[in-house]
Amino acid sequence: MEPLSLFLGSKGENKKLVSELSKMVLNSAIDSRIQYSGDEPSIFENNYFQSDNFKKSSELIKENTKLICNYIKDSSQFSSLRYQAHMIEDPLIPSFIGTIAGLYYNSNTCTPQVSCKSSFIENAFTNDLCSMVGYDTSKIPDYYNSIKTVSINEKVQREIETVYPHGHNTSGGSVSNIEACWSSYWVKFIPVAIKNALLNENDLIDSRELTITLNDCKTNKLLIECTNWELSNLNSDLSVKLPYQISLQCKLPIENVYEIIKRYHLCSLGTFQFFVDNQINQPIYLIPASAHYCFKKAICLVGLGSANIKQIKIEPNGRMNINEVKMIIKNCIENQIPIINIISILGSTQEYAVDNIDEIVSIRNQVRIDFNFNFEMHVDGAFGGYSLSCIRDNFQLKNPLDDQLLFPNNIENEDINKNEIDSFDPELIISSYVKKQLHACKFVDSITLDGHKSGYLPFSNSTICYRNSKYKDILTLAPVYVDGGKKNIPNCGVFGVEGSRPGHSSIAGYLTHSIIRPSKIGYGKLLKRCVLNAKLFYISLLIKFDGNNCNNIKVVTIGNNPSRDILNYLKKQIIDSNTGKIKSLHEIVSNKTLLQILSNYGADLNGVCFGFNFISPSTGELNNDYQKYQELNKMIIDRFDFSRGPDADLVFAHTFLNISYGSEFISNFLETNELKINIPTYNKISIPLLRSSTMSPFISETSEGSYIDIIVDQLLKEITGFLFSIDKL
Repeated sequence: MEPLSLFLGSKGENKKLVSELSKMVLNSAIDSRIQYSGDEPSIFENNYFQSDNFKKSSELIKENTKLICNYIKDSSQFSSLRYQAHMIEDPLIPSFIGTIAGLYYNSNTCTPQVSCKSSFIENAFTNDLCSMVGYDTSKIPDYYNSIKTVSINEKVQREIETVYPHGHNTSGGSVSNIEACWSSYWVKFIPVAIKNALLNENDLIDSRELTITLNDCKTNKLLIECTNWELSNLNSDLSVKLPYQISLQCKLPIENVYEIIKRYHLCSLGTFQFFVDNQINQPIYLIPASAHYCFKKAICLVGLGSANIKQIKIEPNGRMNINEVKMIIKNCIENQIPIINIISILGSTQEYAVDNIDEIVSIRNQVRIDFNFNFEMHVDGAFGGYSLSCIRDNFQLKNPLDDQLLFPNNIENEDINKNEIDSFDPELIISSYVKKQLHACKFVDSITLDGHKSGYLPFSNSTICYRNSKYKDILTLAPVYVDGGKKNIPNCGVFGVEGSRPGHSSIAGYLTHSIIRPSKIGYGKLLKRCVLNAKLFYISLLIKFDGNNCNNIKVVTIGNNPSRDILNYLKKQIIDSNTGKIKSLHEIVSNKTLLQILSNYGADLNGVCFGFNFISPSTGELNNDYQKYQELNKMIIDRFDFSRGPDADLVFAHTFLNISYGSEFISNFLETNELKINIPTYNKISIPLLRSSTMSPFISETSEGSYIDIIVDQLLKEITGFLFSIDKL
């Protein structure tokens, strides 16, 4: 697959293909309606389309459509190379077409009754994403096709013996993250509810001798003899398996078992009553200061409050402080405070950083064994989740369960005549640290993936993937059915936060994945370019604005900065000594050693968080006045703000960092950039920075060379104009 062919283009250059495909899906939808309607009468009379009423109505539709189209023309054009702001880009052509195709059927995946086909597609699409994460999808049972030969008891036994993933779409990353906080909260206290149910419900009497093994893999106890502290720290795989064991032992349908258990669960009793009755301390979530604000919403929505959030400070490179995580875990073990979930970020919104996922996995494994202590792990990969394609070898897209959709298997011998840019391994430009975190994702309990960010899909297309599908059972506020005859179509509507959800989102994603795979040979081709382009922009900033380049401007960055020797090497390899411009991408990617070295510097993923300081003409020294730094960067932010509309010649996003990141982060920033005077008290510090999300894969492959050179020159021109007024402050 030639990746460039998937884009419409900033000037609509690929409009012929889009037009042909749009007509194709319209004609297909019309054919479907004709076939479905059969001999039913038309709602239109024979001469209706020649009537004055129709002509007037159609003219009104055309006129108002023209007006709204003209109005929205002033929107930001995310396809433009000048737009370097937020985590958004021109959706791929197949995702446009899939959306349009799905809209004609207006399906709602809340229930298979109004989404029979899109429910199958959502199931296949989210399973594909689970495979990209690294979850084992080979064990997912095909209940739809095996319904006649597998008994209910056999299915329950399979659920007891097998862990397999589950995913479903949501309208956005915030909803996915909220659901992850909700599910881990309810799953954690299933065993406590089961203990109370076993002690009080005669229907469960056959399970009162149920024995469990604690996390140390040595201690075996009757469940009813376990303390509530022990039960609150069981491995979640065991927690969600217990209802199925009870179902077999008590010969009760699983939906009946859950109905009984929930009488003693916080979902029925409420948060306050549950913790008081069971003498359990208020639980907490650990969330990095760099996390999206939706997590604070989530904790409030599940019935807890901001006091139940422990916000982890951020290190100078933008990652969470792992030592603080260890200290909080130690305190929780000593004081019997349950930790529900430790959230890690795979691509933070402001710093493009990746948290230490592998270390948290290792810590959890250790405290399970040493202290019978457990917590869930969720990764917010809303931005960086699709970067998993950069480490994933190709795998075959599965058909929907009803096997009525067969894509040709034309991807095994992908692109024999690939060019050097397409062919270089994405792992070369991904740092060894980030690769470790990507590989660790398969061990976490849930992960958020936003297709409408790095998946290049239209809004709203987010997915939450669970490592263990049984997580969803406790969330079901309707009976947990594992049977249903041929009506057993995949149904996600009862499991998540949302009920009604558009089927066209899954159709867009599935069609796109059928053409560009979430693997090295597919999305890897796009995202490796984005990461490389971000690092080229970052290095260009360091070279152009080093404070010693006759322009009196020094760039300020969040990330991993190279030493002077390494920067000189990178400059020699990346910048053409004759033109002062970035060398061709073909020349750069041909140097594998360069890519490996470059991978270790800048942000973890495809973005740059940066600001500017200056050499004072009056003193010849680097400005040390925080107020002047702030004023300069506010001018730059205003100059490149999106509010300039169609007249914007360059657009960046921006942010303001504050004390929530921790005093160590703030102190390091001030010291590194020699800001010493006019510094407010730490609780009033607000550090302005620009944000550049490098979402255009081809910004270094235009018909006129790298557009990054134009961006850097534009920055130089505008900042130089601000310096005189700033120095006079």
